[in-house]
Amino acid sequence: QVSVIMGDFLYSRAVVELVRYGDLGALAILARVTNEMTIGEMRQLLAHDPLAFTEEQYDLLIKAKTASLISGACEVGALTAPTDQRQALARFGEKLGMAFQIVDDLLDYTADETVTGKPSGLDLREHKVTLPLIYALPRFSAAERRGLDALLRNPEPADREITDVVTAVASHGGLDQARERAQRLATQAEEDLGMLPETPARETLRASLAYVLERRR
Repeated sequence: QVSVIMGDFLYSRAVVELVRYGDLGALAILARVTNEMTIGEMRQLLAHDPLAFTEEQYDLLIKAKTASLISGACEVGALTAPTDQRQALARFGEKLGMAFQIVDDLLDYTADETVTGKPSGLDLREHKVTLPLIYALPRFSAAERRGLDALLRNPEPADREITDVVTAVASHGGLDQARERAQRLATQAEEDLGMLPETPARETLRASLAYVLERRR
């Protein structure tokens, strides 16, 4: 509750400062990002059938909830730059944000609780279907599908149920495909950086791609 209140305070404070400085460009980006993130939350709430969740719907969700925020942050830094550079930074931020979210969803399947601070399989415990499962699901056997159905019906899935689904996702290539998708997005984001002049700031942005792909928490 405290973290939510602090987040609301920081957001409202940012709006106050932007209005005080008359910075309508940054204010417009902030308003757009807030609207997109709200739409993302609404999409997630309206997804009643987790197993009907497609890769296209997943993309729309993470673009709205994660990528829009990072894209907006990058674009704000280029408000006075030429239009092509501003657009390139916005595209870079969107792809960076999508790669970040995919890696975060991967960590939910692969990382140890002592590293991430949250138990492996937390998304599954909350009945959230993310990219690794979306990729692997068409290859599930009938028995694996029944196990997944049982997990999603159980308000408090047992550790064994979580482990079985995580194992199935890994064995059917869901983790590998998701990693490859994150890598492709990072490669595309790096191409967007080619629109910018050679500066230390550009190289810092390039380094952020490696951080996102290699992060362990």
